[in-house]
Amino acid sequence: MSLTPFYDDGTCTIYHGDCLAVLPEIPTVDIAVTSPPYNMGLVPGGNGRGLYAPGASTKGGRFRDGYGEHDDAMPAEDYDAWQRSVLAALWERVRLGIFYNHRPRVIHGRLQVPLGFDYGLPLRQIITWDRGTGIDVNLRHFCTRAEWIMVFATPEFALVDHAASGMGDVWRLGIETGVPDHPAPFPAALPGRCIDATGAASVVDPFMGSGSTLRAAKDRGVRAIGIELSERFCELAARRLAQESLGL
Repeated sequence: MSLTPFYDDGTCTIYHGDCLAVLPEIPTVDIAVTSPPYNMGLVPGGNGRGLYAPGASTKGGRFRDGYGEHDDAMPAEDYDAWQRSVLAALWERVRLGIFYNHRPRVIHGRLQVPLGFDYGLPLRQIITWDRGTGIDVNLRHFCTRAEWIMVFATPEFALVDHAASGMGDVWRLGIETGVPDHPAPFPAALPGRCIDATGAASVVDPFMGSGSTLRAAKDRGVRAIGIELSERFCELAARRLAQESLGL
């Protein structure tokens, strides 16, 4: 395919399209930092109609329309196969590794881990992102306030110094509250920490969403590529990138 950027400011480039079609066409980058849709549409909730079902009492109501073009309610087997394909495509494009943000959750009384721990890639480490809050408060299990950042590392992967290692494998970053036009943005501090810890000079996010990865990269003068299926979110990310530095 011939890639035509949706947005390009010389540091950050946005492509509007399917990441599996775009990834083979982009140059190699140092790292990937991404958070895919979590396929929460079929999770129990909403009075048995799925967590995103319409209704004032639905805690996941902000996801009522999924992610625009993606309804976030795929059969589990199809979702897992899709995500493994994305990870494999990323692996072909990264020099150091992939930071993959996802979350474990309790469904029907049993813990479900992302992709059943079957990634097809060498998993170096799981970093715990302490979000400080959660929405699944109930009497069946402890509220899940943490998410995971799975690090898939190539042989070239290394941290910049011992201080980076000393940050540890629990990151207390809170949640993003300043991007109301996206249902689940992660804080720019998360990709910023991944960039800083590895000394990456380039980064890709195949599920760009609100553009947090690109915003963090731009604030550091790091080359970044974002891919997003929703044109609405491409516009949102472009607006964020047009702002002055957030100092993150």
